[in-house]
Amino acid sequence: HKQRMAASFGLVLRALGYPGSPPGQGSVGQGSEEFRKLVSWLEDTKIRLHKVEDRGALRDHASEAWPQTFEAYATALECPFDASDGRTLGWILNYALGLEYRDNAGELNGARAKLVGDERASTRPERPFGDAEGARCAELANEMASALGVPTGQDAAKILEAVERAAKPLAQARMEAGATSEVDLAALPLGFTTGDAQVDSASLVMRSLFIKDLRELQSVIDETTVGVQEYTANPKTDAKLGRVGR
Repeated sequence: HKQRMAASFGLVLRALGYPGSPPGQGSVGQGSEEFRKLVSWLEDTKIRLHKVEDRGALRDHASEAWPQTFEAYATALECPFDASDGRTLGWILNYALGLEYRDNAGELNGARAKLVGDERASTRPERPFGDAEGARCAELANEMASALGVPTGQDAAKILEAVERAAKPLAQARMEAGATSEVDLAALPLGFTTGDAQVDSASLVMRSLFIKDLRELQSVIDETTVGVQEYTANPKTDAKLGRVGR
């Protein structure tokens, strides 16, 4: 327990920028010089409960009255533990850490936001096209347009819109004709395995059908949402129902 306590103290002291060594496993009691130096440093640099001229008793690490001074100090901080309790130092450290955060919240939050942004940027997969209006995107749009007989010679966005309009009837006709294509089940992720290849294949088919149903349901929800938004965004008022005066 004392070893874990000393390790946690070390983490907090690193965050606070303590220049000395953290109290060792056997140096977390009031009688050790490391303990007393740490407490006086916290008061001088982080907590600052007393005026500078009133901190002499805490700085007098060799004084026989130091335990009484520390007890009065913990009471003044409204520490919920007795001064002789081993948890008191941990409470004071966390108290100092809270004050440090309060004093530097803007800077610390900015650093954290930058760190999170850098991590997201490093893990974000690269886009196939860095620029949607780039040469590679335009080249592929022209290839699809040529395959569907769509005129080219305009920007990629307009070409892709024309490609979509041309592809929809073809896809619809293929569906109405009942045209099918083979699907390689082995190339589709199942996400789990039962140990039986046939059961895995059946599970994959059922999962794919379920996803198809979810997509259709999502389409219905989207259409309903659009309809409600159009209704609420364009209210109509019957002026004949209005009434002025009593």
